[in-house]
Amino acid sequence: MNYTQAQLKYRLSIAAGALLFTGALISTVFSTLKMLNWRMNSYSDAAALLNRQIKDFVSMVHNNTQPLEWFWDNSPTPDFIHLSNPPHWKFLVIYLLIFVGAALFTWGRTLMRKVEEIEPLIQARLNAPAEEGVAVMTLQQLEDSTPVDAVPSFFSQVRLLCVLPLGIGVIYLGVLWMLHIL
Repeated sequence: MNYTQAQLKYRLSIAAGALLFTGALISTVFSTLKMLNWRMNSYSDAAALLNRQIKDFVSMVHNNTQPLEWFWDNSPTPDFIHLSNPPHWKFLVIYLLIFVGAALFTWGRTLMRKVEEIEPLIQARLNAPAEEGVAVMTLQQLEDSTPVDAVPSFFSQVRLLCVLPLGIGVIYLGVLWMLHIL
């Protein structure tokens, strides 16, 4: 891969990763809030007091995020009781997209650092005095002919793609269990 291709790849992967991460995170948060509003039951007086506060909070968030109405309407509500429901699986896919977006963003940043390491070399070759018998190259020719070292694969980010989603998922389920939602 040459310098120009690496620039395009890192810009696209950073933009796509940030967009995917942000959209999936907003959808996951709204799905969780919808589930909290839907699953809160009052088993006792103490639970009724806590549940009322959570429902008021969800209502306040919904009323103050009207520009994000699309997410409220289209975010699937997970159902951890009936795991075979399609919205539950959609929720899990969207949850995993958070980490795919983060991994894509991280991979793009790694590639960007490699490209930034090469920029001074290209400038030095461009500003170097012409040697006898060597053709002078333009900036575009230098960028197209300068190779960029390979960066680790997108899929080599095991911690970000496997360990972190499982760890956060266990904490998420633990909090829901402590709130008696599960």
